[in-house]
Parts: sequence; structure tokens; C-alpha cells
Amino acid sequence: MPRSGKTRRVYSNDDGWIMGTPYPLTEDYIWENMIGPHQGTPIEGFMWSVGGHDTYNYETEIGERFGEGYDNLDEKQQASVDNLRYLEENHGGPVTLIAAQCRRAGIDFFPSVRMNEHYDMEIDSPSYSRLRRENPHYLIGRGEDIPGPTLEWGIRTGLNYAVPEVREYMASIIVELISRFDVDGIELDYMRHPGYFRIEEAYANRYLMTDLIRFVREQMDAVSASKGKELDLIVRVPPTIRDCTRVGLDVTTWIQEELVDVMIAGGGFIPFETPVHEFVAAAEGTGCLIYGAMEALRGTVDELTLRAVAARYLEQGVQGLYLFNFYSMSQEWRNDVLGVLTDEKKLSRLDKRYEFDKRGNVKPDSQLGFSFQYGIPSTQLATTLETTVVGPSTSLTFHIADRIEEAKAEGVLGDCTVSLLLENIGPGDSIEVSLNDSELDPDLSQTSADGWTRDFYAEGWNTYPTKIVEATDEGVVIEWVVDAPPLKGGVNHLDVRLRAVDNDRTMPLILKDVRVWIKYV
Repeated sequence: MPRSGKTRRVYSNDDGWIMGTPYPLTEDYIWENMIGPHQGTPIEGFMWSVGGHDTYNYETEIGERFGEGYDNLDEKQQASVDNLRYLEENHGGPVTLIAAQCRRAGIDFFPSVRMNEHYDMEIDSPSYSRLRRENPHYLIGRGEDIPGPTLEWGIRTGLNYAVPEVREYMASIIVELISRFDVDGIELDYMRHPGYFRIEEAYANRYLMTDLIRFVREQMDAVSASKGKELDLIVRVPPTIRDCTRVGLDVTTWIQEELVDVMIAGGGFIPFETPVHEFVAAAEGTGCLIYGAMEALRGTVDELTLRAVAARYLEQGVQGLYLFNFYSMSQEWRNDVLGVLTDEKKLSRLDKRYEFDKRGNVKPDSQLGFSFQYGIPSTQLATTLETTVVGPSTSLTFHIADRIEEAKAEGVLGDCTVSLLLENIGPGDSIEVSLNDSELDPDLSQTSADGWTRDFYAEGWNTYPTKIVEATDEGVVIEWVVDAPPLKGGVNHLDVRLRAVDNDRTMPLILKDVRVWIKYV
């Protein structure tokens, strides 16, 4: 168990959006639009981002407050500055007020510290901290003119934790938050954004980040003793242990030495390929709890997909779920949808849609995109289909958490489907598809040129409550109804072979996506 002794069903991270709402930001507005909607829901841990890029939107006495000393702020930026001042004058500040409102709502509160940010922004922007601007030697790129676009270019303006002053400064921010305020712990968010050292030095420097974690743990234990209340240290890290280690985070040591109480595995961008079981195995026999991450901007707000993600995480042994960018969902959604996602028994007999992750959703066309690419491993899709001599054009592996053989024996399994989404397919192209070595009959397939749809956020989603719209993924869909077997619970293999090529096609044939829909009666 973690130091608090609590296993919270769901954690939810709020990115601090509310500070930019029109002035004045009142106590009632915060309650009605941010904290109150969590009351009575499965969300039992609330994270609130205190700022980013080393500028902060709370009543800090040591960090740089966003917008201070700037005269050319836009309307939203000025509102953020004015709202911080207003909340400080009337309620002690946003962290003080949010902590009190979380007590009122019956949920635990954790300030969230972004351990690095790699957003694309001008150096004279008010969001670009003076810490970085005035100390280029503190940066991963050391102020050098690094050509791009490359991974090195993408993370060049981030803080370099190999620099002692950087570690000392970030530690001071963390200690201030746990010591001054009525919190239940703190979240250190290493997924906003990956990249903490120069790439060639990251693995060798992992001991430095572990030293920072050890220091924070010591300080938290001391604060816990003085307050008479155990505080939990929560970290969110890249989606595989190998990638964590590669970028300089020795997470197995953090777990085995019980330096952290909760570890969030991944950012939620590749939930169907995140090997959460590796983290669960590493934490076995320790007090560290492992949680599976869901990221709404992956395109995962569709309930069918969320059910599949949750089922996969729960089967691998996580203690709960972590939500990022779901903060604007309605209270009804938090009760109805999350109530199902956290009930393994109820979830087991509900329809689900398993998907394939696409790392390319995080485009490497910006600093932000490259930083995510740096911390997220490659995925199976999308891929170009080419003719081959012997084997398939692509071999895909996917995991079904449902016990579909058992459901079939009980007579509750409905029609299940396997669907492929293709781009640039021509009339002369012919593909062969096999599921677990059983060829799917092309004469029994259904084809549509309309693509498929998914639920997604409407424009302006990041204010409460959000609206959901239907979005279309364009392409040609080829779909089969499949039985069990060949479909099975556990690991499945899908082979796709391009047998004939349309000679008039000028663009490559792309397998964009695959869906596996499990249905019950």
C-alpha cells in the first residue's frame, strides 16, 4: 500500500484552464465548473497543474508567477494574472482554495508539477520563463543553434536536469507545494513532456533524477511527520520501462526502493500497446501502486474504446485509472461512464471496441511533437502494404482482455467484427487477411468507402462541460464478422498480405487502422 494507505479508483489531471477564464474567477465558479462535478464520482484523486514552462499560476513565493512584469498580455493572459491576484487577495490563492474545495467534495488533492515542457514558443513570450531565457546554459540545447527538425532540436529549450541549479530549483518548487498547502501529496509529471537530459547523456545521468526523487521523498516524509499526515508521491512516466530508462528515469529503482507511492504508466497515447504488466511485475511485493493512463486527445473519448482500454489495464493488474484531458467531461459522464470502467465484473460483459495505437497521432512537426516521439515507442500502425515474396505484408499482434470463449459457451457472445481501414486502395489491389492462421473469406467481407466514425471533442472542448461530436476517419473499410475461434481472448495475430497491385495506383497503399469489436447479447 502507498504511505497514505489509500487505493483511489481514479485520478484525474486538470491542466489549470480555469485561470484563463474571464475575471473575476470566483469561488462559486471554481466549484461549479471544476471541483463540484467530481463529488460522488469514482474520481478520488484530483491533480491540478500549477503551471508550465517554469511559470506558475498559484500563490508561489519562490517561483516565477505567470505574466509578472509584462505589459503586452493578451486578454486571456491578463485574465490569468488578474485571477491569481483576485484569488490570493480573497481566498489565499488558487491552491489554497482548491485544496479546501477538494475537502468539501470528499476527494484528495495533488498539485501537479510538470517536470519539463517543450512547447513551441517565442523566447520573449510571457510563458517562456526567465529561468530559461536568462540561463541558456540550463537548457538541454545549452543555447546552441541546433538545426531541426530532429529529436535534439525538439527538446533543446527544455530544462537540463544534469545542471545542479535546475534540480535545486525544481526541488524547491516541489517542497513549497507539499509544505505550505493542505495537500495529500504531489504529482511529478514526467510526460509533460519527455526529455530531461541531452539525448546522448540521458541513460548515464539517470542517477541524477533518482537522487532528486530520493531528496523529494525525504522531504515529503519529514513534512508528513510534522503534519501528522502521510503524503503520497505520484509520478507519471513514459509507457515502457525500457523507454523510461532510456530517457533517464530509473523507475525500477524508484519502485523497488519504494521512493514513489503511485506510478502512472504512460501518457495514454498508446493504451493498447503499453506493457503495463511490466510495471505491475516490477511493483509486486512493494507498496507502489500502478495505474493505467487514458489521454482524451488520442481520440479516446468514445465509450466503446474506453471500455476496451480499461478492460486491458485491469486484466494486467493495475490498481486504477488515470485521466488526462478529460477534466471538462460532465458530472453525468464521470458517474455513468467511469462507474462502468472501474467495475471489472460489469465491464466484462459489455460491448467493447479494441483499436490499434498510432504513434503518428503525435506528429513530429513541432518541438512538442518531437518531445512526445522521444518518450513514446513506435507502434504497429499505420503501415504501408507492399507485395512480399513469401510472408505477409504486415503481421499485427493485439490483445483481447474479454474472455470471449467463456462468453460463447454461456451463449452471451454476439457478432464480433474485425475491420481494416485502408487509404489509396485501388480496384486492382487484392489483399488476403488471416486471423490466428485462419484465412478470412473475402467473399464474406463487407466493404465501404465511407470510412468510420468515432466520438471526439467539439471545438472549444476545454471548458466545462464539454461537448462530444462525431468525427470521421476517412478511407475504405473492409470488415468481417468473425467467430470465436478464430478470435480468442488473450494474444491474437492478424496477417495482411497484398497479393495483387493496382497498376494505376500512384500512391502507396496504407493500412491506417484496425478495429476489433466485441459484442454481447
